[in-house]
Amino acid sequence: MAKEISVWREDRKPEVIEQKRDTAEIIERESGKIDSFVQQNSPVNNELIRNATMNELYGTEVDGQMRMLPTEVVVREKHGKVEPVISYVSFSYDDSVDLEILNKNGRYKITAYDRRVYNAVSTLFINGRHTVSLSEIYGIMTGYTRTNPTKNQIEAIEKSLNKLKSIKVFIDLTDEVKHHIIEDKQPLIDAGILKDRSDKIKSAVIEDNMLHFRVGTITSEKGKVFKSIQIVGEPTLLTYNRAKKTLLTIPMEYIGLAGQNATDKTIAFQDYLLMRIFGYKNGKLRENKVLYDTLYRDSGQERPELSKDFIRDRETITKMMEEWKSKGLISGYEEIKEGRSYTAIIFYTEDHEKIEEKVAQ
Repeated sequence: MAKEISVWREDRKPEVIEQKRDTAEIIERESGKIDSFVQQNSPVNNELIRNATMNELYGTEVDGQMRMLPTEVVVREKHGKVEPVISYVSFSYDDSVDLEILNKNGRYKITAYDRRVYNAVSTLFINGRHTVSLSEIYGIMTGYTRTNPTKNQIEAIEKSLNKLKSIKVFIDLTDEVKHHIIEDKQPLIDAGILKDRSDKIKSAVIEDNMLHFRVGTITSEKGKVFKSIQIVGEPTLLTYNRAKKTLLTIPMEYIGLAGQNATDKTIAFQDYLLMRIFGYKNGKLRENKVLYDTLYRDSGQERPELSKDFIRDRETITKMMEEWKSKGLISGYEEIKEGRSYTAIIFYTEDHEKIEEKVAQ
């Protein structure tokens, strides 16, 4: 069993470390590995990465008011009348944002790396791990393929957490509630967002920071620093995704980044491809062909202008496919070439062996 260092006392059988250790103030608890990674797959979570306008964390209207953008349009027919059901969302830094965050390159938007950190924290929370270390978050992010993060990797996670803590999210889910798009109201009721009888409402809006947490830091007499993150309350978007039943549960072995760096682009590609593969396997998506243009667009990455960089990206993608094939997630894959250019990649699963090629979305 892996040992987790924590400075917060919990009700989960804490054990005081012997006085012979560096400090008697540190609380140690046992924590086994988590089997599955929880990926939030609502349109809000996905649109956040691909929609540059939504991801302008300083975005406001001309009059200074908050900019609310539509993220999901579902058409419902009632009494012969077609009605659009629209969700609106906005992300922005709150007034307490740390200037150090703003001065860092790339801090003006939520990246795929930030989203992976958020999903990792949510995975820990939903598994009852409310007090965690930065190393434990890193382990979840990398599917436990790496358990000894470097100082730079730890700092990157810490900066991402502080950034997410400083971002406020507004979701207007009035239409979703009125038209019963929310499949399970209970998570929203438990969070105090809705009441038990919320069918007849004028409006329903979520307003909260993306994360709430406390940090405990202890420095031993030998200079070793122990840092613990206590997650205070369920992450907002996790509550929203539980209510919409848009959580994608992925076995941890497929999250691994063996032999690859945990860069923003690598994580973005992996998250998107896993969403497509699992969506196809569970019947929610009909396409097993992924256009490279679609991959870049929907993962929020820019397609490189130089062919050598595009080749490098394709190598990253095929490396993932090869690993997933060896682990049994897919039965095979092949790249599609049109003329002199590679335009797409097709994956095959055990349920759909070499099926007839479908038209890509």
